Amino acid sequence: MASMFLLAVISVSVFLQSQGQKIHEAKLYIHNTEVLEGGKLELTCSTFGYSVKSVYLYLCKNGKAIDSKKQRNQEDINFRIEGIQMEHSGNYSCVFSEEKLETTNVKGYGDNYIFINVIESLIRAQIRLLESEVTEGSDVNFMCTSSHTLNTNQSKNLNLAYLIKDGKAVEVSIWDKQKMKTTFTLRKVQMEDAGTYSCVLLLSILPHPGMRLYGSNEANLQITVASNSSSEEVKIVLVCSGIVLLLCLSLGILAMIRKRVIECPGFNSERSLENDMEIRETEMIYEDTGEIQNVVCNEQEWDEFSDSEEDPNKNEVLPIYDYMRDTYDNISTM
Repeated sequence: MASMFLLAVISVSVFLQSQGQKIHEAKLYIHNTEVLEGGKLELTCSTFGYSVKSVYLYLCKNGKAIDSKKQRNQEDINFRIEGIQMEHSGNYSCVFSEEKLETTNVKGYGDNYIFINVIESLIRAQIRLLESEVTEGSDVNFMCTSSHTLNTNQSKNLNLAYLIKDGKAVEVSIWDKQKMKTTFTLRKVQMEDAGTYSCVLLLSILPHPGMRLYGSNEANLQITVASNSSSEEVKIVLVCSGIVLLLCLSLGILAMIRKRVIECPGFNSERSLENDMEIRETEMIYEDTGEIQNVVCNEQEWDEFSDSEEDPNKNEVLPIYDYMRDTYDNISTM
């Protein structure tokens, strides 16, 4: 029984040694050792000076392979990690093998290793609502502050603050690095704007997918319906103003009409004379030509013509009147 156990230990040891002989060191290159959370990490593995064959390259983190690629014509291999999280921080290196191995079984460190530091891009800040209850249609102000100690890289990239509602960014504001605060203003809030708010600071322009957005504390905004009394008062004032304006306009027009009548007393008489002149226009038909002409008579001619028309026997009546007067005088003298 003991011999069998000893044989098993020896077999495992030989197997591990054979596996270890298949793993060789490679070189790792990287441009930036600090990466913002949510960003991407790019690393380059090279076998230059280590092998003249096409091999399999492995990217290792803390001595364990996390990715593998096949090399062709001794070219350098680039590894990329998208959506970097805080847990991606660690020591990275490269190894290679001439045969393809299971990535999970590959362990070791390369010729060099580089520590990658992932910087948290989200900083949870404190929020304060200046007025917890406001009326519908008014403005609301939120104060966002932070006492978080920033390192050099964070302080250099920290520019934006976000107002969060229900896990979503609804407003963005420029962050004051010296005062470590900013103010958010919601204009003319409606009933749907009521809810719970928080604020966060981001080193990146936009939050990366899957990032949970929530601050250190929350502020509850309550919105009440605006009173109708003020609107009714405004309506009454407008109606009264309209009535007064119409009354003043009517009085002004009436005053203008009266002033014009007083200043033009002969207006009616002039109009009557004009009407008489128009009535005195006649149409005369000349039998010999058959033409119709408009004849306008002046006032003197029209009076003479009227007298002759109204009393055609006037010249005959006057002699009879004289005769009767003489006869009456003779009788009186007798």
